Amino acid sequence: MNLRKEDWLGTWTSFERLLESREPAVEKAWQEAEDMALRVPALAKMFGGSAKAFWAKACATNRQGNPQRLTACHVTETEKGMYAEWFDEKDNSLGRYRYQVLSILKNGLEGKENAVFFAKDAPDDWPFRYVIAMAPLPERSAHKNGGLLSHMHFQFASELQKLTDGIHLVEPMWYPTVCDGNGTLLEQCNLIRALHKLPVWDQLPEECAL
Repeated sequence: MNLRKEDWLGTWTSFERLLESREPAVEKAWQEAEDMALRVPALAKMFGGSAKAFWAKACATNRQGNPQRLTACHVTETEKGMYAEWFDEKDNSLGRYRYQVLSILKNGLEGKENAVFFAKDAPDDWPFRYVIAMAPLPERSAHKNGGLLSHMHFQFASELQKLTDGIHLVEPMWYPTVCDGNGTLLEQCNLIRALHKLPVWDQLPEECAL
């Protein structure tokens, strides 16, 4: 697993915010995703007829001892290591602690290698004491060259055994997701579209750009 620090650093925004957005362009992207989920049998089976309902359940962050949904995570690096600060839906800080990589889980989210992070100095009952995460995809700078907005799937808990038995995930279909907080509206829409096999937009639809 390639752990490039530069891909983790910075502000990440919860995908749940895109689920709730009232931006016309985001709503149009979701509507076309919903249409695709109904039209394509394989997607209809996967999403159960509603892409938004599927992601709302899969990406829920008000779980594992965290009563409020996340809005963001801010990752910084100091001489002592990599720190992550988590924010709730009212933008209140839920805590900031230094993380270290404990191990690599070979069969994590999407059946890929995931990093297992541990915040050693955090309280024992802190919901984000353990974090299992895929490497951000694509690399953080990809969107600057026309690529997709970087996003990351992860899981969190106060105890590691709530997440994995050491080989498999306890809840393989739980997919909290964050995306690069510096993304433009167009890039956010294209992330939604790409996740549902829709062609990306070169620009925002004219009726949404007013």
